Amino acid sequence: MKTKRLILRKFDLNDKKELISLLNDKTVTEWIELPFPYLEKHAVWWLNIGSKEKHHFALTKKYSGNLIGSLKITLRGEIGCWIGKKYWNKGYAFEAIEKIKRFGFNELNLERIWAATHKENKSPQVVLEKCGFKSIGEKPYRVEGIGDTKIRPHFEITKSP
Repeated sequence: MKTKRLILRKFDLNDKKELISLLNDKTVTEWIELPFPYLEKHAVWWLNIGSKEKHHFALTKKYSGNLIGSLKITLRGEIGCWIGKKYWNKGYAFEAIEKIKRFGFNELNLERIWAATHKENKSPQVVLEKCGFKSIGEKPYRVEGIGDTKIRPHFEITKSP
């Protein structure tokens, strides 16, 4: 999938070095609950196993091919996104979420797409609202295989008629 400035594609082994570099920044990993430091073994697992589940996409710059982050959408309609710090405040998250919304509604035939954030992490909340998501308040966040975890702000958008 493509946007004006991004390519959303499957992760591959060539992403390992950039993935490790982007995720060895505590300001990125603190919000996405990944190990820190992010080691080669974590990247190898992600590239060979973790990124193969659901619809996980590597976010890359269209012209340079640089990996800038990751975006997922599940068959339950949950989205999740992270962007490497050096790419923050450039509109990439907005652009990627707009594209994944269309993919979710048009290709996966979802009726609702949603995201849970951390209360203290305001940036994704702003991006979600700019993308048309509405805050539906705080509720337990369910992690498959673990169950309900902390209470988190939830945002959702429904398919237009």
